[in-house]
Amino acid sequence: MKTFAAFTTLAFLLVLTNTQSAECEDYKPQLFKSVKLIYDEQFDTDGPITKDNPHWITRQGTPWNVKDGVLTGSIASEEYQKMMRAKGDSHDGTRTVVWLKPVPEAFAIQMRVRYNNSGKKGRNRGCLLDLGHHVNSFIFGEEETTLTLQKKKKIQIDGKFFPLNQWNGVTIEIKEGEIVMQVNDRKEVIRDPLITMKESQQIDFKGQDLETIQIDWVKLYEPVE
Repeated sequence: MKTFAAFTTLAFLLVLTNTQSAECEDYKPQLFKSVKLIYDEQFDTDGPITKDNPHWITRQGTPWNVKDGVLTGSIASEEYQKMMRAKGDSHDGTRTVVWLKPVPEAFAIQMRVRYNNSGKKGRNRGCLLDLGHHVNSFIFGEEETTLTLQKKKKIQIDGKFFPLNQWNGVTIEIKEGEIVMQVNDRKEVIRDPLITMKESQQIDFKGQDLETIQIDWVKLYEPVE
């Protein structure tokens, strides 16, 4: 029985390795010669994101729950919001926030994600995706997208680059000085010396005030040179 169990385990590992290799072969990165899949999340298990999750960290008291294969983040409870306002803290849970960490200093990520914006009246802080905490910050709007680099420089991407209220297929590659980001069929290449992940190896998802974010799946890769 032990021999059979060992053979079964080995066969499973070989299948898993071959599957990961096939996925990487299907994906042809632009910034790297090749990549290796290091994290694949399909959100197969229903339930809340808890403090012991090794990859996802909920912030500002906002609940994130998996249901029917989709991770959804919503705003914090009224009690939490009132408590933070009483302290004079603007991180009051009126926008949903989650971190994915750690990520490599250079990486590629693919995901299917949806930022919802129904027009509820709150602070208009935008739908945000941070590569590195407050380092390479994308704010998605209906008419344009803004990339803010280290709070020092803003780069405008005109048009409906990242549509709100719909599912978007997203691929991002980043290395020192360069980002390639593709949303659905549109790709943008941004080069700037301020682009870096050295100081913060995480990805932040932040919703518009009073709104939700949904994530269907995520694949994270590291470069293989």
